[in-house]
Amino acid sequence: MLLALVKMSRPVNIVIAMVTLVIGYYLLSFMPIQQGGISWSSLVLQTLGFAFAIAFANIQNDIWDLDSDRLNRPERPLVRGTISVKTAQCAWIIFLVLTIACGIADSIVSGTNWTAAIFFVLLSLLLVTYNKFLKHIPLLKNMAVALLCVTPLILCFFYPAGISETENFTMEPADKIGFLYPAMLFAFLLTTAREIYKDLEDESGDLKAGIMTFPLIAGAPTARRLAGLICLFSWAILPLPVVQGYYPTLFLIITGAVFTPAIFAILVFAHKRNYRRAQKLVKVAMFAGLVALIVSC
Repeated sequence: MLLALVKMSRPVNIVIAMVTLVIGYYLLSFMPIQQGGISWSSLVLQTLGFAFAIAFANIQNDIWDLDSDRLNRPERPLVRGTISVKTAQCAWIIFLVLTIACGIADSIVSGTNWTAAIFFVLLSLLLVTYNKFLKHIPLLKNMAVALLCVTPLILCFFYPAGISETENFTMEPADKIGFLYPAMLFAFLLTTAREIYKDLEDESGDLKAGIMTFPLIAGAPTARRLAGLICLFSWAILPLPVVQGYYPTLFLIITGAVFTPAIFAILVFAHKRNYRRAQKLVKVAMFAGLVALIVSC
């Protein structure tokens, strides 16, 4: 049962969210290794908050999507009967409470005017809203998932602590945006493309279950072309943060070396209708991009 809950929580997505949060603070020089930076306790509480949030949202999603998963995802624990619906319901409620508790604890420990508490409450509401309503609106649901993927960077932007400031230097909001927007933009675009590929993979099952997705409305070729254009656009704007002076040339060299073959492979697999492989490569490209940010900065 424990293994089933871990699988339902999507541990890979949890790790990506944790890494994204750490990278966001690193880009803003908020890391605990620097004097005045975010404390280790805050960093731990926030990463745990995201882990619990992703776990509760995915478990809740599996419960509410049980009928369609019987057609699209027969390997999932609830479909196979590895875990009961009642147990899964108890689990997501517990994880929801832990999510908000982490935000409250961080606000108390760091004394940041309840920033983290408010953030995790709003994040929880957004996740429930997505599972209940947004996921049934074609294309909007894909962009909603993409927005959720950049929420760790959004928290970094609003967290009022740890700026590497002195009497002669203050990091303005525009500077924060400059350092964070490349990661936010690439994550948003690539996640949107990945979600479209996911809908393409589930097309037959969604049709049988009566779930209307963008590929079913616009047609698979149109959806495939849109996802491909998004991937190509993400690749084309790689030089932008370098030209603007926020990142060194090394960033473009590393991301270009990784993204170019990855994007080409994604388009090839999508053309061959191997959408699951295309999704995995999009995740690889996203993770490689985050690593490139660390190495180059």
